[in-house]
Amino acid sequence: MKKVKFFTYLTPYLIIFIAFIVCTIVGMLISPDSFYKFFSPTQLTRTIPPQLPQKSYYWDIDHYANMALNNACTAFYPFWGFIITHLFYPQTLEQYANYFKITATAIFCISTPLVFWVFKKALKNQYLALVITLAYTVNPMAIFRVIGYTESLFSLLGIFLIWLLSPENKLNEKIKLILLSVLSILMALTRPILVQMIFACLFSLMTIFLLTKQLSKSNIFQTIAISISTILGYSIYGFSCLQSRGDFFAPFHDQKQWGKTLGLHLDLLFLPKSPLFDLLGLYLPILILIISFIVIYWKSKNQKLLVFIPKIFIWDILIIYPPGLVLAYMLNYWRGAKKEIITSKFTNSLQSNYLFWFCIYFSVINALIVFVTQNRLASLGRYIFAGPFFFLALGYLYCCFPGKRKYKNLLFVIIVSAIALVQQWIDYGKDQWLG
Repeated sequence: MKKVKFFTYLTPYLIIFIAFIVCTIVGMLISPDSFYKFFSPTQLTRTIPPQLPQKSYYWDIDHYANMALNNACTAFYPFWGFIITHLFYPQTLEQYANYFKITATAIFCISTPLVFWVFKKALKNQYLALVITLAYTVNPMAIFRVIGYTESLFSLLGIFLIWLLSPENKLNEKIKLILLSVLSILMALTRPILVQMIFACLFSLMTIFLLTKQLSKSNIFQTIAISISTILGYSIYGFSCLQSRGDFFAPFHDQKQWGKTLGLHLDLLFLPKSPLFDLLGLYLPILILIISFIVIYWKSKNQKLLVFIPKIFIWDILIIYPPGLVLAYMLNYWRGAKKEIITSKFTNSLQSNYLFWFCIYFSVINALIVFVTQNRLASLGRYIFAGPFFFLALGYLYCCFPGKRKYKNLLFVIIVSAIALVQQWIDYGKDQWLG
């Protein structure tokens, strides 16, 4: 009996890992270079060496390695290189790249079960937690969590942050605030998330107050701790840049070299000028935020919510191209028959769920920053889908609707994502841009 319970407990974790491994194996069988590149401690010899901007062997890893080797201040952040330097003491770019991959893969193996466990605790539904974790694990941006990028470390820190903010976490409040502060500092030293963290905290508080007309001391203190610690985390790096380059905001200024300037590029609403998943990264967080507001507000007022409910398979396909989905839905909403949508009692609890609002606002501000500072949506899909925040917000929204039919479109997206992940491994072997 104990063995049966153990295997039952272990099954979801095996499903998650096997799904990712199968996608990886298929990609590597189609493109053997991806296998050799991933496991090789040195660069493979190319008949035609990869050249930017279309191709590069290591891409961002090259920058993190050079930054650590030269102890330099750049647009990239130092904590990832700091860890590798003090764990392995590499001396060359190739050694750094190899240890980045090894460490990232180890973190992936540790963090993925944690994601499922935390999602299960938060969503209180094992099947939903499994499906959401699968979406997180086999989407095409998941490749960045094993090939040596900061996404592995940032996702691990992010899932710990989610656990600390979870309403189910019963840790002592003082200990929780200390841990939140430490995590926020480390996250601010890993990726450029100063604006995102502060924005997510403040807008979470504002939304909770708008919906409930009250705020808990716990949420206020959490906001203060995260905001101040994020500023402190960046300041540590900023003062280092001030000493070496005479510019406290050098990482921000360096991003201008990538063509980042404020502007409104409305064409990006239809064409990302980059992989299609970047367009999903722009639309999906904003759509989830809008839908959440509508559903939660109507539920709190005990009013009927009449909507157009798609029934044919073509709507699932339209998810792949969100502008088409939005336009088609708007036309059908005004012309089609509407039905009352039933929501669960869980919906009311989201009004004051700080973690839910933090996760969705963190994703939304990432999307908006890219939209107003770049002339293409490059890397947006990576910012949204390589981390756990968007997926937990999505899981919370799914909790608002009873029944299992709701999983149909998500399962379809997972299948498409798995195919896209295979393609990512093929492109990885060809030194192509991954996102």
